[in-house]
Amino acid sequence: MNYEFDLEDWLPRFPLTDRHGHYSGDDITSPCDLCNNEWLRRGMRDQFDWGEPVPIDVFVHSVGEPENRFATKIGGLPYRPADLPWPITRDWRSMALIAQFNFTNSKDIIGDIPGDLLLIFGDDADGPVEPLHFEWQPLGLSNLVTKLPGDQMEITHCFGNRWRTFSYPNANPVDMTGRYPKCNGKNVWSSYWIPQYQATQIGRAPFFIQDGDDDIPGTPLCAVASVQPDAHKPFPWVNHAEPLCPENQWPRDDDNLMIGDLGCIFVFIDDDGRIHAGESCY
Repeated sequence: MNYEFDLEDWLPRFPLTDRHGHYSGDDITSPCDLCNNEWLRRGMRDQFDWGEPVPIDVFVHSVGEPENRFATKIGGLPYRPADLPWPITRDWRSMALIAQFNFTNSKDIIGDIPGDLLLIFGDDADGPVEPLHFEWQPLGLSNLVTKLPGDQMEITHCFGNRWRTFSYPNANPVDMTGRYPKCNGKNVWSSYWIPQYQATQIGRAPFFIQDGDDDIPGTPLCAVASVQPDAHKPFPWVNHAEPLCPENQWPRDDDNLMIGDLGCIFVFIDDDGRIHAGESCY
């Protein structure tokens, strides 16, 4: 099972706040990101023809290793047997765990799949994180791996807290003139992040960054999003209450997963259970 995120408990902590007189959609890592987008959705019901909703499970991140090794996570120790050979690159470097997805809470929206957990390994020594290595693992494993090889790419360990919501892949602005949509009378920038969320998620309708991102064999299964916690607000991570730094400063030398320029890895599954993936960024 995954850790859960109670949105209604968090919303009062992060009321909708404008930025220099306008609102803006966010990519999602921190609780404040999801709360911001949810407030905007609720205030922009009349700004879109939303179309049919598609259920998705979005993950807001905690920092560190989870107590439950089988949780959905980014980086760190994978849920796999210690005696299983570690994936390596063509240059014999150990791959890093890019992401681990636990589908046990999500099978009602994705159907039958080959396993309980999907592990995604990769390396960015040549720029893109691809090529990727995928493997399925069942729940109930023992003798789990307890340490990393040491020569893999460094990724800040974090794990997901699941919240069930909807994606609106067929949403269109009511005003098609190109003007900003509005919420509470103010312009909303980056409104493309409101009908569909750019977040680590499970489901059939992720936010695709570029035209052609969905030209992958099969059906969308999950997406790995770049990790970018809000450095200046409380709870940059679900389990870390204090801001990471003052307003006029930025974190240095973090190893948060960054896929190109704030990109994503989109994972598809075909009718034969084979996994296909593509990487995209801005």
